[in-house]
Parts: sequence; C-alpha cells; structure tokens
Amino acid sequence: GNELKEIFLDRGQIIFATSNQVRDSLGDKLLREGKITQEQYDESVRRLVATGKRQGTILTEMNALSPEDLHAAVREQILELVYSVLSWDTGTVTFTPGRQKQQELVKSNVAVPQVIIQGVRRMPDAKALVARLGTKTTIFVRTDKTIEELTLDEDERRLLEGADGKRSLYDLINTPPLPPGMNARILYAFVALQLIAAKTQERVKVRIRTEGDTYSSK
Repeated sequence: GNELKEIFLDRGQIIFATSNQVRDSLGDKLLREGKITQEQYDESVRRLVATGKRQGTILTEMNALSPEDLHAAVREQILELVYSVLSWDTGTVTFTPGRQKQQELVKSNVAVPQVIIQGVRRMPDAKALVARLGTKTTIFVRTDKTIEELTLDEDERRLLEGADGKRSLYDLINTPPLPPGMNARILYAFVALQLIAAKTQERVKVRIRTEGDTYSSK
C-alpha cells in the first residue's frame, strides 16, 4: 500500500530503521508508553518542524529523555519496525548500496540473525510458512553453517538438534513443548538462516537383467 519502511545496515548490522507512518514514529511510541507527556510530545513536534532535527534528539535537548533512555527507545523502535516488515505478505523491495549522507542518526547495532529468529516468531500466518518448507514427509538436515552472533534458547536448540536427517517436517513441527505453529515459525527461520536444509533424495541406479537384455534406469 502506501507504507514505506527503510532499514539501514552497516557491516552486516542493522543500525537504524524509519517509517512514513506516524504511528511508527519514536514520539508516538514514547507517548503511547507513557514515557513522555502530551505537552512534551507537542513541543517536540513544533521544534521538529522548525529545525528539521530528529524527534529523539529534540526530546533529549528538552530533558524529556536521557541519552541512555533515547538509545534504548531507538533500539526498541528499530526492532518493532523490522518485525512489522516481516509480517507483510506483499510489497516491493529495493536495495541501495552506499553511505547515506543524511541527518545524524542515533544508531544501534542489531544482529540480523537474532532479528530473524525473533521476528519470524511474531509472524501471523504459520500455515503459509509451512507451505514454503515442503510436505509432511520432507526431511531436514543440519548444515555446517554456524552463526556466532545468534543465541538460541533451550527450545530452539532442541528443535535445531531434531533436524537430524531422519525426522520429517511433520514430526519436527509436532515436537513438544512448543505448539506446532511456533515450531513451524522457528523451522522457517532456521531455513532462512541456512542452519537446516531439506535433505535431497539420493538417486539410485538400478540394473535389471531380462532374457539376455540388460538395461539400467535411474
């Protein structure tokens, strides 16, 4: 639709994100959470229009936020914006390389793999993800890829270890203690991160002999 969200990356880390939707703005987020007052919000908007500075910077200049609180709020805002993009089922993506020479950003370093795990967990339609993974009988196997900046909880590690090249997608999805829908989301994240892959079927060459004739088929 008319939504535009931009994610800025530097050296493989998400450092900033923006949206053209007012509800996604830092000021609106802080106001909803009760971290600033309506008066502080209105004044920050007035100064934003007059100076062109970012709202977070203005709020720190107004002493409505400490620099520490601003960085924490910006990090939360970045994550929320990225998670919201992962829930889209349509849209157009463009990638523009090069440094953006724009107003100074309050930057945060967010590891992409961790965002994928947590973001996919929040995706609304688990059934659509299952359809992309394969059939009930699809077998998954661990790859040799490791990701240092990725931290898995106990349930996620158990599910990853379950991709042993023997268990089917149906079995993995129904692995306790997490519900099937959550397991499906996590498995999809593992595939996206290339930690697991569908096991390819081995082609067996069969030789058949009949009354003096010999032929082979695959």
